[in-house]
Amino acid sequence: MQKRSSLAILRAVLFALVLRELRGRFSARRMGAFWFVFEPLANILVMFGERVFLRGVELKGFDYPVFLFSGVVPYLLFKNIALQAMSAVDANRNLFAYRQIKPLDCIVARVIVECVLMGIVWLCLLFVLGFWVGYDVSLVNPLGWLVTIFFGVVFSFALGIIYCVIVEAFPSVKTFIGLSYIPLYFLSSVLIPAWFLPYEVQGWLAWNPYFQLIEELRANFFPGYPVPVGVGMGPIIFASIVTLCVALGLYQARRQNLVSL
Repeated sequence: MQKRSSLAILRAVLFALVLRELRGRFSARRMGAFWFVFEPLANILVMFGERVFLRGVELKGFDYPVFLFSGVVPYLLFKNIALQAMSAVDANRNLFAYRQIKPLDCIVARVIVECVLMGIVWLCLLFVLGFWVGYDVSLVNPLGWLVTIFFGVVFSFALGIIYCVIVEAFPSVKTFIGLSYIPLYFLSSVLIPAWFLPYEVQGWLAWNPYFQLIEELRANFFPGYPVPVGVGMGPIIFASIVTLCVALGLYQARRQNLVSL
């Protein structure tokens, strides 16, 4: 029998893990697929109703539902990647008896699943807002938007590895990490434009990589979007690369602890 190459083994492992993740995600609940799509849609509908009907917020030159859509879906993607990666090793620990499967494979498989599923959600909501409701959902710079999404995925993937290593050493921290994404939701300019905030507040928020990512995504989505000072691809790329290097270093140092049964 011909011996398979390392790349062929990796491809087979990732394919099997992705199928396992998809089956586990949707077979446990009959309404799993519905709730995955309903989460971002519910965020958009609730915040649109709260802001527009109760507070009367208007964005001159921007449709508020599209504004919410451009921030909510990417934020949920980045959040889900980090949190799903955090629990990937613990959920697949029994599989490490097979020497072909590594902890990093399980994390990568979950990242792939989240990107595919949220991509489908993005296209569905894009169709609803653009073709059904009639909003303008065309991207002013699709390539720049894709590049920003890519570095956002890299950053969240790296954070997920770091979370995974931390939770392996300190399991009680897992709840705190999950809860931390609630205030981050409000500190990342997902719900309101950054230009609504005082200049000093924008400067502090610029230290938040998620704030950088959401604002840069919207700058590539809307024509003439006013980008806050300090926001750009430079800080995003720097944060992604540094976080990834730290994550891989921690993973290499704690790899044996992660595979222990």
